[in-house]
Amino acid sequence: MTFKQLITLRNFMIILCICMLVLLGQKVFLIADKIQITKEADRLYAAGDLINAENQYRQAAANYSIDYQEERVAKRLDELAPITDIRKVLNVLVASTNEEAATKDFAGFMKSYQALLSLKATYMKPDGPYESYYRQLSSASGISDQFTSYFRQFKEQFLAELAQNQSGGVSNEENFKWNLLQIPDAYYGSAASKEDLLTSKFKSHDTAILKSLAGAGNFTGMLESTLSLMSAYSQHNYEAPWVLQQAESSGKIILNKDLEGDNITAFAGHAVAYRNFAGSAGITSSKVLTLIDTSKAKVLKNAKRLTTKGQYAEAIQLYGALAPLEDTSTNIAAARLAWNIAEPVRLLPGGEEQGKYDNVISRKELSGTKVIVAGTDNSGVLYYAAMNNDDNVVTLTGNSLPRFESLRSLTFNEQLATSSGVPVVLAQSEVEGGRTLFTAYEMKSNGISQLFSLAGDSYELQPDDSILVPNADLGDGVDGQTALYRKVDGIYQFAEIVQEYAVISASDLTTHPFEKVSFHCEIVVDNFGNSLAYSDGNYFLLQGEVGSVTGNALVSGQYQNGYELVGTDMGEQYVPVFIVESVGSMSFGR
Repeated sequence: MTFKQLITLRNFMIILCICMLVLLGQKVFLIADKIQITKEADRLYAAGDLINAENQYRQAAANYSIDYQEERVAKRLDELAPITDIRKVLNVLVASTNEEAATKDFAGFMKSYQALLSLKATYMKPDGPYESYYRQLSSASGISDQFTSYFRQFKEQFLAELAQNQSGGVSNEENFKWNLLQIPDAYYGSAASKEDLLTSKFKSHDTAILKSLAGAGNFTGMLESTLSLMSAYSQHNYEAPWVLQQAESSGKIILNKDLEGDNITAFAGHAVAYRNFAGSAGITSSKVLTLIDTSKAKVLKNAKRLTTKGQYAEAIQLYGALAPLEDTSTNIAAARLAWNIAEPVRLLPGGEEQGKYDNVISRKELSGTKVIVAGTDNSGVLYYAAMNNDDNVVTLTGNSLPRFESLRSLTFNEQLATSSGVPVVLAQSEVEGGRTLFTAYEMKSNGISQLFSLAGDSYELQPDDSILVPNADLGDGVDGQTALYRKVDGIYQFAEIVQEYAVISASDLTTHPFEKVSFHCEIVVDNFGNSLAYSDGNYFLLQGEVGSVTGNALVSGQYQNGYELVGTDMGEQYVPVFIVESVGSMSFGR
C-alpha cells in the first residue's frame, strides 16, 4: 500500500466518522425533542388547551426517532380527531380559495364555500363539544375575512360584466347574473339589500337589451330574447316581471306603428311572431294579444267594406296581407267572385289586363250560370267565359268575327238562346247595300259553334224555328227578296225565297184590284217615254218603283183601277195603270 493510498483511506474514514457523529447528534436531538413535545402535549391536554395539545401530539406522532408513549399519543390524537379535521379542512380551504380567487374560478369558489358551510354544520353546533374549538381555529385561519373579501371581489366583477353586457341579444354566457344570485345575502348586507340591488341591476340590463332589439326593428329577436330571459329566470326561481312588461310595451309600440302606417303585411308578421311567443311562454291573455285580435277584426271589416264599395283589388290586397295571421282564403275567394261578377271581363283569358278586350257583353243568372261574358280582342277573335253556380269558370275561344272592322253591336240573344238551349252571341256588322250582316254563335260545352250568318235588313225567328230575312243578300244582286232559312245539322241554311205577291197572268190583272200581285212581262218604253209592260197581248202602264229595267222581268205591285193614255205600236190607247213596288229579273222563270 502506498502512502497516497493510505492518506486517501484515512480521509474517507474520518469523513465517515464525522457523518456518523452528525447523524447520531440529530438522532439524539429528535429523541429529546419528541420526549419534550409529548410531555408538553400532555401538559396542555391536562390544562384543557386541546387545540394546542392536538398540534403537539401531531408533531410527536410525526417524530419517528424513538418509540415513546406511542399508544398514548395515538389515543390522544384519535380523541382529538375532530380538531385535526377542522384544522386540516380550514387549511385546505384557505389555500383553495386563494387559488380560485386568483383564477376567477367562481364555481370552484362556491364549492369551497359549500365545504366551509358543511364544516360549520358539523362542528359549530350550538353548545356542541367542538363549537369553541371551531371558532378559535376559524379565527386563526382568517377564512371568514378571506371569504368576505373574495365575495366582494366576485360581486364587483359580475356587476361590472352586467353593466357592460347591455347590447345585442341575450347570451347563454350571462352567468354573471346567476353568479350574483349565488352570492349569499350576508355579503350584500341583508336579503333585502340583495333583492333591491339585483332587481335594479337586472331590470336595467334586461330592458336595455330588449329596447335595443326593438329599436333596431328586430322584433323576432326581441321576443326570442324575452323568452330566453323568462326561461332562465324561471330555472333560477327568480321573479322578473319587467321582462314580459317590456316585451308587451315594445310589442304595442311596433304593432301600433304598423297599423298607423297601414303596413298590414308587417302587422300580420309581427302579430304571428307575438302569438307564437305567447304560446311558447304560456301566455293566454295580454294587452298585446287583445290589440292583435281587435286590430285584425278592424282590418277584416275594412276589407269587407272595400268589397262592398267595389274596391276589390284593395280588399284582396288587405286580405292577402292578413293571411299569415288569419286564414283569409275564403274571404279572398268571395272578393274575387264579387269582382268577377261586377266586372265579368275578368273571367276572359287575361281579362285582368286593362283594354285587352273590346265589345264586352255580359249577363247574370242566365242558362244556369252566375254570370256569362263575351268579348273580342283587337283582331276580332270572339272569346266567351261562364261562371257556373259552383263557381267554376269555363272559357271558350272562337274565330274572328266576319266583317269585324264594321261591327256595330255584340249581344247575348235570349230568343235564340231559348231556341238553342245554350247562350247565343249575336254580332251585327254593316255590309254593302245598306244591309246588316247577322252572325250568331252558340256557346257549347265543347266550343263556340256558328249558328248562322245572314245578311239583310233584319231577321225574324219564326215559331217553327225558321228565320225570315227581308231584303236578303243571296249573292244574286237582287234586292227586296225575303229569304227563308231552316236549321240543318245545327246550322241555318237557305231554304227558299218567300213570295209576298201572288203570281198571276197579266190578262187577269184587272180582276185583282188593290191586291199585291206579280206577273211576268216584257218592259218597253212608249213614244212618250213611259215604261210599259207587255204580256199576253196587253199593255200596262208601269208607275212607281220601275227604275231603268227593260226586257223580260217580274213586276210586283197593285192595280188600283186606274187607266191612262199611252202610245203603243198599235197607236194611242187607254191601258190599265200598274203601281210597281219591285222589279225582278226573269232569272226566276215563268
